[in-house]
Amino acid sequence: MLKLNKDSVLGTFVIIISFCLVCSVLVSSAVVALNPFKEAAIANDRQVNILKVSGFEVKGSVAATFAQHIESHLIDVATGELADDKISDKSQIESYDFASLSKKPQFSTKIPKDQDKAGIRSFSNLMPIYFSKDDEGKVIRVILPFYGQALWSTVYGYVAIDPQDGNTVKGVTFYSHGETPGLGGEIENPRWQAQWVDKKLRNEAGEYKFQIVKNADHEGAGKDFDIDALSGATLTSRGVNDFTDYWMRTAYKPFLEKLSQGEIIK
Repeated sequence: MLKLNKDSVLGTFVIIISFCLVCSVLVSSAVVALNPFKEAAIANDRQVNILKVSGFEVKGSVAATFAQHIESHLIDVATGELADDKISDKSQIESYDFASLSKKPQFSTKIPKDQDKAGIRSFSNLMPIYFSKDDEGKVIRVILPFYGQALWSTVYGYVAIDPQDGNTVKGVTFYSHGETPGLGGEIENPRWQAQWVDKKLRNEAGEYKFQIVKNADHEGAGKDFDIDALSGATLTSRGVNDFTDYWMRTAYKPFLEKLSQGEIIK
C-alpha cells in the first residue's frame, strides 16, 4: 500500500482537500439543522407585521394572537376572486412566496413598461391576503401586501382596508426596505403611517384619488385622500406613492370592487 508523504506537494493538496470536504459537510449540516429556526423567525416576523395593521394587540404569543384573529387566503389578481383552491397545501397560503414567484414566468404576469408604476416588471398571479377577525368571527379589516421600487430599494409593506367599503385605509406598515435612515427610512415612523388611517382610495365617483404629495390638502378637496410627503425624502415618497397607486388603482382593483360589493365577505 502506497504511503502518502504529508510533506510532499501531493500530500499537502490531499490534506487541504480533505479539510475543505470536512468543513463543507459541517457547514451543510449546520444549514440543514438551523433551517427550521430560520423559517420560524421568518414566520414570526411576517405575523408580527400583519398584526400591526390588524387592529389587535399581541396578547401572549405572536403565533397565538395570529391564529385567533387572522385568516389567510389567496386571491387571483386578474379576477379579484378568492383562489385558495389553486394550491393543494392550504398550510402554505399564509407564507405564499409572491416575491419569488413573481419572477417565474409560469406563475406570474409581465407588466407593460408604460403601466409599471411600481417598478416591479411582473407580479405573482396569486397573492396572499389576510382577514382580521374579531372574537365573534366578524371580518374587521382586509390586509393586502404591496410593494415596489422607492429610491434605493424595493419596499415591502401591508395595508389594511375596511371590508365594508373596500375603500378606506385602516392601517399601513412597511417591513422591508433599504431607504436612508432619518430620511426615506421615515416610512417606518408611526406618526407618518398614522396619516394613512381613514384616508380614502377613491372618491364617490370611483376615481382613484389617494396620493402622497408635498403640501397635502388637509382642509379642502384633498383632505380625504392626501398624505404629506416625507420631509427631505421626495424620491422615496414618490416611489411609495407610485407603487401604492399601482396596487390600489390597478392590480387590486378587481378584488377591491368585489369586496365593496359584498362578493368576498358574505
